[in-house]
Amino acid sequence: MRAALSRRTFLKALTAGVLFLRHQWGYGQQVLTVGVLGGSGSPLGQGILNGAQLAADELKFKVIVGDLGNETDLERARTVFNDLISKGADAVVGLSRPDTIPVLLLDIPRAKKPFIITGTPWGGTDQVVGNYANFKYIFRAGLVSAAVQAFDSGEFGREFLIERLIKEKILSSNKVALLGDSSKQSTDFRAALHARLSRAGLDVVGNLSDTQAGALLERLQKINVPAAITAFFNAKIGADFATGWSANKIKVALFGWNEALLYDDLKGAAAGYVVTDFTAETAKVGARTLNFYKNYQARFNTKPVFTAATSYDAVYALADALERARSTDADALIGALERARVSGVVGLIRFYSVEEQQRDPLKLAIAHDQVYGMNRLGGVVTAAGGFDGVRPFYTQLAPNGQRVVLYPVEYATGSYALPPHFGSG
Repeated sequence: MRAALSRRTFLKALTAGVLFLRHQWGYGQQVLTVGVLGGSGSPLGQGILNGAQLAADELKFKVIVGDLGNETDLERARTVFNDLISKGADAVVGLSRPDTIPVLLLDIPRAKKPFIITGTPWGGTDQVVGNYANFKYIFRAGLVSAAVQAFDSGEFGREFLIERLIKEKILSSNKVALLGDSSKQSTDFRAALHARLSRAGLDVVGNLSDTQAGALLERLQKINVPAAITAFFNAKIGADFATGWSANKIKVALFGWNEALLYDDLKGAAAGYVVTDFTAETAKVGARTLNFYKNYQARFNTKPVFTAATSYDAVYALADALERARSTDADALIGALERARVSGVVGLIRFYSVEEQQRDPLKLAIAHDQVYGMNRLGGVVTAAGGFDGVRPFYTQLAPNGQRVVLYPVEYATGSYALPPHFGSG
């Protein structure tokens, strides 16, 4: 006859079973309250809100939403940030506009909560080394800095444009134009790009900018180049340029950054454009990638923009930190984040240390920024991706609206095709 199970034995067995299941899921019992700084008034801001909410729901975390609208009201950003803290946020994720960061630097040292930027590669973490006590709270997930983006463009130019498209005579020469809008952001970025592209072996024969897309297109046609590298941070100019390029059948292949194309394919008008992005829908990136895309589209009935993926990853990085710190104390979470190594939607999530910034000969490392995946993992794609950090993806907009990953080649989902308008007119 089987002996009766005591209440104590039953509870002990039940607790052990729950802990086993939580261990299998990968995260523990503790719950975090996450403040989210996004903006329902812009696609990238809405992506932050959606991505963070999806991750928090999966993890059973509490979310406090800080809706910044279109994120242009700086004082509102301060008010909303402080409201998140007063309502009990243990950590904050989000923010897609770099001009909001300077005003928040006044409040972050007082809030004393981890703050993971997920929507802009500019600002915030550049304060960590100079004043660690006040700004150790700031991290950046899923994105690499502007300096690293410029470096990566050089790698793309050397490995893909020269070694593939030019060698295979898909592009007729190594001459390229460099162009963008007239913003300071674009001007500074193009200056960094110029140096990297030249080192890669490309002949940069023009560095063009304008406040009007039409004028820029006219100037581009006067330069005899097979390709152009773009740096558009004004979404309207970038969209007008891409649409005019296609409508006027301009036979210059386009590669590079265009903010408008991070969330819109312009209904096919930009087909053939190769745009730098921070997320790619392929299982080659990591084990969590395709599930994220599937679950996101099922829930929100739209494709995720990159800020959705980076914000999702930021919440999971916090979950990993909580599991190891076993505390919501800010210093404990910061210490755990500094040791993070998490397989995310966009790649392997880990952060540069102060020491790595100080000894980096290339001057690419910024403490608490996402680590750039410079080193290949033996040429084999693992559960954490093919690199020891994240890489920007070069994706070509296909006529059917899909995004074909071209580079890095470890993540490629297809091959480069000349834009459809090249074959007509």
